[in-house]
Amino acid sequence: MFGRISFFAVLLLIFAQQACQAQPEAVKFTPTTKVDLSKYPWMHPELNMLQFYNRDALEILRQKWKRTDKEKLTVIHFGDSHCQNDALPGQIRKRMQEVHGATGRGLMFPTSTARTYSSIEYKSKHTGKWIAERSFRMRLKLPLGIRGMSCRTEQANSSLVFEFKKPVPKNYRQLKIFCKRDIRSFDIVVETSGKRIPVIVDASSREPYIEVELPAITDQKLTLHIVRRNKYESEFEFYGMSLEDEADKGVVVHNAGVGAAKYNSLLNQVLLWEQLPHLQPDVAIIDFGTNDYLYYDKIDPKLESEIKTIIDKMRKAVPDICIILTSTQDLFWKKKNCMSGEPFSDMMHKIAYDKKCALFDWYWISGGQRKMLDWTKSRLAQPDMVHLTVKGYRLKGDLFFEALQNSLVWLEENPKENEFFFRIDKLKEEQAVLRNGGKPKSEAMSQKTTKSNQKPAAATGKYRTHIVKRGESLYSISLKYNVSIQELKRWNNKSKNTIYKGDRLKIYK
Repeated sequence: MFGRISFFAVLLLIFAQQACQAQPEAVKFTPTTKVDLSKYPWMHPELNMLQFYNRDALEILRQKWKRTDKEKLTVIHFGDSHCQNDALPGQIRKRMQEVHGATGRGLMFPTSTARTYSSIEYKSKHTGKWIAERSFRMRLKLPLGIRGMSCRTEQANSSLVFEFKKPVPKNYRQLKIFCKRDIRSFDIVVETSGKRIPVIVDASSREPYIEVELPAITDQKLTLHIVRRNKYESEFEFYGMSLEDEADKGVVVHNAGVGAAKYNSLLNQVLLWEQLPHLQPDVAIIDFGTNDYLYYDKIDPKLESEIKTIIDKMRKAVPDICIILTSTQDLFWKKKNCMSGEPFSDMMHKIAYDKKCALFDWYWISGGQRKMLDWTKSRLAQPDMVHLTVKGYRLKGDLFFEALQNSLVWLEENPKENEFFFRIDKLKEEQAVLRNGGKPKSEAMSQKTTKSNQKPAAATGKYRTHIVKRGESLYSISLKYNVSIQELKRWNNKSKNTIYKGDRLKIYK
């Protein structure tokens, strides 16, 4: 009898262990925030984390975060109009540099040549005739590189002028100029603080940039004079420049945002993949989506594949890079609320799962459906109900920084856990009530069924079997097979979300 009891006790212990392994939600963690959100009760700071389905997604960031006193941490933020003016990337830069030290302003571009708005941290102007290009256009006149914009002049004695709105740190003395390097290129004279530095642009090096050592920028102005040194020089093509510190420590955050850009805009930047490794980025924030579905409120079936292609190309260029994806905020277009925000968030979770990326799920953190109305009333968003105000972007930047911090704390406190994500079934149900005119989704569905005398289709036909692995949940499995949690539960006769390692689940789609 004792042996039989011991045997069952061992079985019970193994069963309990497997149950714990299969239930990541058992690990409790409450995100912290120092941002005062008391005026914005519609937001969800309890969701302010980077979510991931494999802890390797953040491993490089976790390691570099602890070594910024000895190694530079480099972040590049790709995006659209939410990024171009630098309010959002600039706030992330500010918060990160407050903790780890400033080691550069990062990428810059003379947006005056492209007749578009500049960074709020500097303004640009130019002399001479220039043509320019931006990544959102279908037919490109110029090749695009790291900044998503490029410009070209065929006039010697032209210039590009950058005027900083605040004093430039004295240690910002390393300038990387990304430009076309061939025998026909004009040369440059870099001028700042009363000093002129001649720069020869030739094809003697394979590197896609020229590095210039600057004096301290004391006059808050930096000018690139375009000069002809030889008769055969006929043009100068410019892709952007990066102002940094030579020291290998601290943080630099590059802003590569281009207004009106979509995800596939990155695929238009043919020189990006050659130039990106020379910035040595540790982290890439890929922050598009608004222009991918805003105008027609529809997600292109090809979009998921395009995003995965971008991730693959980025990892080929920089193999160890940490990639952070984002979801879009609630949007209105022509006074009509877009309904694609939630399915876009779901798609980004699936991509994060499939490609081992992290995700900043801004759609839900910022409130979800129709909450752009609250953002606009609080003057955090502009009247177009698409773009935020500077105050709104800075709030978003603060929350992104804190989400990053919260996630790094969780990783340190839970070294054996492999994934972290939130279960938001209740939030989704509440949002569905709003969509159904104040009635629960189940009630609305039952009314439709009664009128048409239809019943839900039974789970019939061919199916595949999924064996639950350690750390998996119904949510992560639903993302993998592009089905809903409710379908998984119905197909497998489950009333609860609990699953265990070794369970065999039927998948009919």
